[in-house]
Amino acid sequence: MVEMINGRIVAKRSNGDIVIRPDQESQEDLEALIRRRKMLVTMQPYDADKVTRQQQKKAHALIHDINSYSNNDPMFLAENDLKYKFCDAIGWPTTPIFSLANCSKQLASQFINFLVEYCFKYDIPFDSGELHLSMNVQRMMFLSAVHNRCFVTQARRQDAVLHIHHVNAVGRGKRKEADHRNRYYMILKAELHNEIHELGYWRFCQKWHCGAIKLTDQQILDFKLMSQAQMDERDADPEYEIRDWQLPKT
Repeated sequence: MVEMINGRIVAKRSNGDIVIRPDQESQEDLEALIRRRKMLVTMQPYDADKVTRQQQKKAHALIHDINSYSNNDPMFLAENDLKYKFCDAIGWPTTPIFSLANCSKQLASQFINFLVEYCFKYDIPFDSGELHLSMNVQRMMFLSAVHNRCFVTQARRQDAVLHIHHVNAVGRGKRKEADHRNRYYMILKAELHNEIHELGYWRFCQKWHCGAIKLTDQQILDFKLMSQAQMDERDADPEYEIRDWQLPKT
């Protein structure tokens, strides 16, 4: 595989040497090249629209997760199959099929979104680390809620104990009386549920690059936070008004 290192020219020494400072995401790759004593490199003009190394890593990691879960062998067959499915979904030409080595940032981002949603759709476990760098966080939280996964790790219910965390505190002993509509929620693994109570909402979200969302009425029913009868009883009261909750202040 050809490594792609992004960096910035920062100085020229008196002996003619050029000093290059790698971008943060390329630092680890450059150090790996140095350890392998690869000291000669081919330089190309920087293309701001070209797929980043971070996007390449994330796309290949997701393809690997899908391939491992599906027991496909060899892996390039799974990658090509996923690319064709993606192109068919968005109407992108397949002759030739695009390459993650030189496609645009926008296409790479769309492909990563496709891979993530593919994992959710087919209930495939995947590594969600650093996805916040290349995917809309709110979209991730929505998919996690729809598919009942931990907002931080995307762990499935069959793989972990999951709790529903009320960002807007309900109070002990009052959950059966509370109207759970228009509140903010998170689905978290048990240990992370304890952690958010220790850190607080904003520190927790900054640490794990996640956030809360409001559940739909159907999701509230599905999670058994309220019954349809409880909703109907409150809605039948002409003086009752559902409160529009807000996220905690920083």
